[in-house]
Amino acid sequence: MRKVFEVYLAKADQPDSAACAELSLPAAPYQLQDAFDKLRLADGESLYWEITGYQQFEELSSVLNDTCGLYDLNALAQKVSELDEQQRAAFAGLLAIEQRKNQPIPISRLIDIAHSTDCCHIVGSALNDSQLGLFCAENGFLPELDNLPDTVFSLLDFERIGREYRLREGGVFIERSTDHPGGYVEQSNALAEVYKTLDLTPEIPDYAILLELSKGFFNDPGYDSDKTAQLKLPASPEELSSALDAVEARDWREAGWSCLDCRVPALTEMISDAGEGIDFLNCLSQRLADMEPKALTAYKALLDAVKCHDLQNAALLADTLDRYIFSPQYSSPAEVAKGELSAILCEVESEIIMPHVNLYQYGQALIQKYGGTLTSYGLIERVDGQPVLNMEKRPQQGGMELK
Repeated sequence: MRKVFEVYLAKADQPDSAACAELSLPAAPYQLQDAFDKLRLADGESLYWEITGYQQFEELSSVLNDTCGLYDLNALAQKVSELDEQQRAAFAGLLAIEQRKNQPIPISRLIDIAHSTDCCHIVGSALNDSQLGLFCAENGFLPELDNLPDTVFSLLDFERIGREYRLREGGVFIERSTDHPGGYVEQSNALAEVYKTLDLTPEIPDYAILLELSKGFFNDPGYDSDKTAQLKLPASPEELSSALDAVEARDWREAGWSCLDCRVPALTEMISDAGEGIDFLNCLSQRLADMEPKALTAYKALLDAVKCHDLQNAALLADTLDRYIFSPQYSSPAEVAKGELSAILCEVESEIIMPHVNLYQYGQALIQKYGGTLTSYGLIERVDGQPVLNMEKRPQQGGMELK
């Protein structure tokens, strides 16, 4: 899925806080939740966000603003990412037509436009009035020009014909770009009113891992199937069998997959690249599904701290959480320092001394002293005081031992 926007997220009252997140849209449900875990938003706290980059349709930068909601923006990105080349040209044209009105375009209208790419006519070969005029004259759009002798037809002022047609129909030219092939676009029907039917209320997914299955990646195109199917894990034996049937694979040796979403987004690429079988993934998904929210965030912090990129080791780490202390309230060394001073001093003394202490350096020293690691989710330390990053792989019952 092609990404559309790059977004920066933070708390509204602390936009420059270390408790922040960067997110590419469209984002899957667990990717959104992961960003919120990094923010540590409390009940009642407002979200600040801004678009920091456009991977597609940069012309939207003059239209979008932070008055729309993040879920609305994600819905727009989701639909735009699904458009094919012709539909993308239609979207660009309809957007240009809407911009001619010189009025603010709300996100609801943009979503309706993205869902209305079949409400217009496109002439891909016409990038100017002359080309449009020739197309109209050759294809019966101007009956008065039918049946003209070739010698007369070649003398027609196609630029004037195209300009008059464009102004009469209210169409626009859009230049070729990396987003679409360009062409002439005119709106033929009213936009579909889709936004008001959408339910953008966030819901907890009914899976821990979401896979897209296909028949295995073989060199013989005739052996492969173009069919794909989504598989939600954990799954029952019957659901696993049905997924195989859907892609016409005889067994799991013939099946390939990519991970679309995971309760722990850091595992997504590992799952897509994994050589482990479906039974391993099903067991892992059950382990993730059973995790309580606080333990899940601690697990994500641990993966972040140890920079684990191996799926089997990541699965083993899930069973070691009782060896760690997780403090999600800390997002910067300065906050660690403030927490320490508040613990060893009374409130009055703490307030007196803090302005005279280099909180960042003091916090760094504390983190180093206790062997902790500050992650995107909070501070994580080992119960035994050993450095978190001192992870040694040693054969132990076929697994990994953390020292």
